[in-house]
Parts: sequence; C-alpha cells; structure tokens
Amino acid sequence: MDMQSAANQNSNHAYCMILTKYRIYQGVALYRSLIHNAGISRVFILCMDEETESVLGQMDLQGVTLIPVNALEDQFVLSLKSIRRINEYCWTLKPSFLYFILSNFSNEIQRVTYMDADGCFFADPKVIFESQKDCSVLLSKHNYSRNLKFVEKDAGIYNSGFISFLNDDNGISTLTWWRDQCLHWCYDRVEKGKFGDQKYLETMPQIFKNVCDITTPGVNIGPWNDFSYTPHITDGKVYLDNDPLILYHFAGLRITDAQEILYVLNFNKTLKEPVYNPYINVLKAVICDIQKIDPNFSGFYNRNELNRKKYKKL
Repeated sequence: MDMQSAANQNSNHAYCMILTKYRIYQGVALYRSLIHNAGISRVFILCMDEETESVLGQMDLQGVTLIPVNALEDQFVLSLKSIRRINEYCWTLKPSFLYFILSNFSNEIQRVTYMDADGCFFADPKVIFESQKDCSVLLSKHNYSRNLKFVEKDAGIYNSGFISFLNDDNGISTLTWWRDQCLHWCYDRVEKGKFGDQKYLETMPQIFKNVCDITTPGVNIGPWNDFSYTPHITDGKVYLDNDPLILYHFAGLRITDAQEILYVLNFNKTLKEPVYNPYINVLKAVICDIQKIDPNFSGFYNRNELNRKKYKKL
C-alpha cells in the first residue's frame, strides 16, 4: 500500500517496525497478530533492503505503508552504514524512523508505537494506551526474573522493543534527543554505560517530562522475565498468573528453513504449549504464503553462520 492510501485511513495511532529480509516472516506474523487482536491498524514498515520492499509490496498488507530505507539516509546517515553492522544500523535508525513518521504525518498521527519484529500480540494492546493516554513516552521495563537480574546493569532497565511516543512537545523533544544519541553511538556492545539504542532509555525520565513506565501487565514479556510467571488458558486466552498476556517478545529466535526454528535464549518451558507453539504455527503459515507469492525468496538465516553451540532447536 502506498503512502497516500495509508494516509487516507482514519487512525491517529500508528505502529511501526523495521524489517530486513531475515525478519520478514516474523514481521508479517507480528502484523497478523495485531490485526487479529486489534482490527485493522495503521502500520509503517521501514524496509532495509529491496527484497523486503518487493515481497511486502506483493502481499498488499491492509493498513501498511512501506518506507524504503533511503528515505532516511542523508549523507551523514549513509556514512554510518559502512561502520555499523546491520543490527546496529537498524537500532540506529529506530528513533529516526519514529521521528520521520511523526514529522511527515504530523496532521494525522497523534501517537506512534515501535515494535520489534520478533514480537507477537496475544490480546488487544489498546488497554496500554487507554490507561496512560496522556503519557508522552511509554517505556517497557525488562523486569528481569530473579536469576537474570544481573543482566540489567549492561542491557538496561528498559527494553527498546516496544516503545511509544505521543506527538506533543515532550514526546518530540525526547525522541529528538534519542535520535541524536543513536546517530552518535549505537553498537552491539557495552561501552561506558551505553548499549545499543537501549541504555539511553534510562536517561529519558531524568531529563524529560511525562516519560512513563508502562503499567499494564502482560506487555513485552520475554525470555528475560518469563520465568516469573505461570501460564494458563481461560476462555481461549493466555494468562500469565492473573493477567492476560498482551505482547510476547520472542527474542533470540532464528528461522533457518521452513521447518527449523532455533533459539538462543532460555525461556520458560511452561510457555511452549500456550505461547511458542501457536507462534511457530503462525510463522509456518507466513512462510508458506510468502513462498506462494515469491517462490525464489528466502528470508532464512544461514545455519552455517550461526554458532550452533549456542542455538537449540525449538
């Protein structure tokens, strides 16, 4: 769908994600989970390569606006492309992409929420925003399980895989600051209190107004904190303890072929049946649908390039 078509939709809350060819399967699964739980939503996707833009364009995803990466690449940004790895470059562009959306669609978008492609919605996320509708920035805490609390010092209090900005003065000021920090330094290593795009989030509440922690439970649950919960299914919905699971972050998954999915981070095995298995089924359906559209496309990770000692078969 082109920009004009998306611009005509009546929605003041947009979602966005950044996709390379290796994240297409998960990105489409995330999109489908959002549509299934929240209805047609406005989604912006930054396409990091031509293959991604081509495949997604052929899928004609309703409510989606595809943005080619060169729309964000001025001379300075391009100078970073050669010195940062692809994951680092995607992290670098995260706040720039959010800023691009709010700048170019300022008359239509009141809030934009970034989602990492390896997330999946299990319930409607609207409660998150309705309960904190006046917050200029919404941050997701890691809330590490007790056995992983030591990771917080390096990886940060907050996870940047789900973050939301209101199109107001506080939101724009915070986002502009984050963009500038990431353009200056954004690498996949710990260095002088920094780590990727993520450790910067800890400074936001200290220097900007109306920056809030998400208070809705069940949001951005992942391998870093899922050991803290006991899952159960009630009326077809997944609950963690007494609260519905809204968004699970499948960090560490790698799809190496249509049947093999590997993981690197340990997760709570009681979640395999109610959470991981349904997600795997959705991924396989997405892979099948894309193969029908473009039989020559492959978004699989090269298993020979992965450290197989670290990864396990799901």
